Amino acid sequence: MSTSTETSFRKALPWTAFVALLFMLNYTARSALSPLLVDLERDLAVGHAQATGLLLVQAAGFSASQFVCGFLLARIRPGRMVALSLTLSGLCLLGMSLVETLGTARLVFGLFGFMAGLYFPAGMATLSSLVSPRDWGKAVAVHELAPNTSFILLPLFAEAALRHMDWRGVFSVLGSCLALLGLAFALFGRGGRTLAAPPSYAGCREALRTPATWVFIVLFSVCVAGEFATFSVLPVHLVTELHFTETAANQLVSLSRLLCPFAAVAGGWFADRAGAGGIIKGYLLLHGAALSLMALSEPVWVFIGMSAQAFVTAFSFPALFKAFAQSFPAARQPLLLSLTMPVACLIGTGAAPAFLGLCGQHASFGAGFMALGGISVLTLLTLRALPHAALGRG
Repeated sequence: MSTSTETSFRKALPWTAFVALLFMLNYTARSALSPLLVDLERDLAVGHAQATGLLLVQAAGFSASQFVCGFLLARIRPGRMVALSLTLSGLCLLGMSLVETLGTARLVFGLFGFMAGLYFPAGMATLSSLVSPRDWGKAVAVHELAPNTSFILLPLFAEAALRHMDWRGVFSVLGSCLALLGLAFALFGRGGRTLAAPPSYAGCREALRTPATWVFIVLFSVCVAGEFATFSVLPVHLVTELHFTETAANQLVSLSRLLCPFAAVAGGWFADRAGAGGIIKGYLLLHGAALSLMALSEPVWVFIGMSAQAFVTAFSFPALFKAFAQSFPAARQPLLLSLTMPVACLIGTGAAPAFLGLCGQHASFGAGFMALGGISVLTLLTLRALPHAALGRG
């Protein structure tokens, strides 16, 4: 990734926060189906599996565009790509007002996923251009405030908006905000002015032969699934299996995420000072335990599991990106992100929610949570393949 000319993180903080704001809106739009899932199922007369399958379609478009973005960034500057992604994905969401059938919904969600996916590689390149390498953990922590703040605000926003409009209207409001913020960044944003080297066949082959590449695919998949997939199905799980009202379910999900922004900041601070290894190992164990609590039928234990699972996931993300940055030379990182993140996002934001939806329809969401918890613990075995530097302080 590019080296910053900024020596002061404090000086770069306003622009880092601006990029984080873009990410928050991007992530909010991609996560918006979660609090709207019950209404969408009722309106389109579909089951859990078909509804959560829309997230798999969205993730397929998202992952494809992330891979393509690796080539596009050799011709389009990352800052411009960020603005383009937000504007076009906003226009796609405005088209959600035309959705009347499951087939049309799949088309719109797939197209939206593709446009939204252009953000992440460009956004990370823009972010890294704003700060010095020694402040990378802090910058990622600020960036990670975006999804964790979104998890708090989105259920409350959706609940309030649904009193005045249907689920299509909620997507249209988000689409308008995306398009306007994309235009604002195109006019006033900073960073992301350096073109990336285009991916090469030789570079891709070398990366795929490196064991650490596959380890990070697994780690990113587990963390993204922990952050996105569980959030996506929690409202419908609370309504259909634990018999909460829709309002209570959305409020409970929001409440369980209250500490996540603080966890992201603390995680960045600890990653820069204590190293990434212990944080990642602790995360995988605690994440598995928290998901097991979420599989219980007692609401109190489910809430404790929800809160703990969200907290440890938010805390671990800066450490994970720190470990990634310490595992590979800076020049190779854009290519490796373009290879690892599409797969991780396809699994974490698409396959994992679809799997949980299948479990919810044919068995129980709790069974799906238990399965994800087991995978999280087993992932500890893959850490042996990482270079020693990845798990140190750096």
